[in-house]
Amino acid sequence: MRFKNFVMATGAAAALAFAATSVSAEPDGWYVAGDIGGHFLENDINTRSDLGPAWNWEVNQSWAAFARLGYRLNPSWRVEMELGYRPGDIGRVRRPSDMAPSGLCNFQPATGPCHSPEGDINSRTLFLNAIYDFGDSDWRARPFLGLGVGANWVETETTGSLRNNRTASLAVSDDSVEMAFQALAGVAWAMGERTNIDLTYRYLTGGTSWDSTTVGAPALGTFDGDYDFSHTLTVGLRYAFGPVAAPPPPPPPPAQPAPAAEQFVVYFDWDRS
Repeated sequence: MRFKNFVMATGAAAALAFAATSVSAEPDGWYVAGDIGGHFLENDINTRSDLGPAWNWEVNQSWAAFARLGYRLNPSWRVEMELGYRPGDIGRVRRPSDMAPSGLCNFQPATGPCHSPEGDINSRTLFLNAIYDFGDSDWRARPFLGLGVGANWVETETTGSLRNNRTASLAVSDDSVEMAFQALAGVAWAMGERTNIDLTYRYLTGGTSWDSTTVGAPALGTFDGDYDFSHTLTVGLRYAFGPVAAPPPPPPPPAQPAPAAEQFVVYFDWDRS
């Protein structure tokens, strides 16, 4: 349902943007941009411990922010370096089966219901994106598609008690850097010759892992899994630094009609020799 809402919002914005007039073309060359919005993981981070069971780690919805430095090669193609940050609080942590150890709980309450443990799974990304802008360069609204390749640095911090043994605890304080990929789609709305507002959807996929420490229970070792099905929708501002094309010269004035020739009347005496 959350993914459907993201797609509907992006489609509605794109439909509105197509009813657009034209503006002066954005210049080629360097540009900077910043984006902010929200993100969620469609699926839990499914991990398997090298010394124990598989666990599913839920990451709650949160905000996301991006900074970009790019270069427009021509009216259709641009490339950019993108820094991204996607924080997330840890939600429910459970094993697919109910076999021990079957999950992670908050230390409070010590007995009874097993609430989500304290902690975060935060993602920092660095991508090289290649983006294609559709349509003519003087369109006010231009849809775009892009692909990115880079790295995803996932930092995991959490601690809690084991669900089947509330006197035992597990702690994670680790990070990993894995290769990652992303796909981008959106619409850019030109506010002027240099300024654009970007509505961007990003889909991120990559891997992650972290080491764990247990107290009062057998070690669970390293958890390996996928940071996958990550959806992000942002609104951003982009500013171009390249030289703006000079406006075309005004048309020449219409040619003036040639002046009419002067007429002279000469009188002759008709009966004079």
